[in-house]
Amino acid sequence: MDPTPGEDNTCRSDLHEVAQELEKFRQIVETAELGVVTINENHEVVYINAAAEKMFGYGRQEIMGRDLSPLIPSEHREHHRNYVERYVRTRRGKLIGHTAELEAERRDGSRFPIHISFSTAEVAGGLLMTAIIRDLSKEAGLEQEVRQSQRLAILGEMVATVSHEIRSPLTLIGGFARQLEREPELGDKVLNKLNIITSEVERLETILNELGDLSRPHKYDWRETDPASVVEHVAELMEPEINRAGAELSVSRDGDLPPIMADADRLSQVLINLVNNALQASGEHPVIEVTIQPNADGVLLEVRDQGPGLDPEAAREMFTPFFTTKKGGTGLGLPVARRIVEEHGGRIELANREGGGAVARVRLPAALGVQQKLPLGDL
Repeated sequence: MDPTPGEDNTCRSDLHEVAQELEKFRQIVETAELGVVTINENHEVVYINAAAEKMFGYGRQEIMGRDLSPLIPSEHREHHRNYVERYVRTRRGKLIGHTAELEAERRDGSRFPIHISFSTAEVAGGLLMTAIIRDLSKEAGLEQEVRQSQRLAILGEMVATVSHEIRSPLTLIGGFARQLEREPELGDKVLNKLNIITSEVERLETILNELGDLSRPHKYDWRETDPASVVEHVAELMEPEINRAGAELSVSRDGDLPPIMADADRLSQVLINLVNNALQASGEHPVIEVTIQPNADGVLLEVRDQGPGLDPEAAREMFTPFFTTKKGGTGLGLPVARRIVEEHGGRIELANREGGGAVARVRLPAALGVQQKLPLGDL
């Protein structure tokens, strides 16, 4: 019996409402921040939402209808396939209906922690298994940042206490030694020993100052800054020292530079440290090149020297406190520089140059993007 026109309209209306409801739920899942991946009994992906695409780095057309394996770390792929096969057979599994924290793999091979929950549904006589995934890498990064801040606070208190106890007698020793140096009847041997004492006292005072810089929480005077002005200021400050060393400081900029959010004094401290390192690494009459140019995120600052370059093993330790390849060096300058750069939302690295010498690269974000990268205490 054929449906009447009224029944046909009602049926169409019901189908339209069902379609609208399905579209609503699809939009909810599609726009969710959590990743959603559904597979069938054959371990094939039948659905992946936009969040999961972004999370894993694959386009939908690369994953849909294909095996789930690319989203699983290689050492767990066979085990996961066996688990799904066993569940399809027995309808029993420890993870279904529960949550777990696991490690996932992106398209580029990098790993990241996830929180994942599993569910199943019978659809048209077949079994579908769905995973809802939350990327924990940001949360892990925030937790690490908090722990690092706590460690620095504890270290800062210890350094402040020890520095206070050491600095007073050290000042007295240095003061007495300098007074004795001015005595007219001292022999050369005694005077030489006094010179050693005063120079070692100055070195220890430098270590205490740099330890404070490394361990104390920094207060920054954040301002929108022209990065080229910082470079020009440092070049002017260091001109006398450059001239005494018989060196040349070459400064160049390439293109229009975006403003950065920075404490100009702290950033100058970084650049002075890098130029001094380049001077000490170079031979006679060196040319130190400082370049600054825009890059994808903000600006790229490079300091290049003409020295022998970096030993690969030493290069891995250069940012470790107290590690130094320089005679009389404290091994704290580069760790302090890295801390300042990272607290500006940037990155610093050392590398060898083609043709000899080394280069220090500092990447700093433009002012518009830096707020998302600043330390928690500055937000």
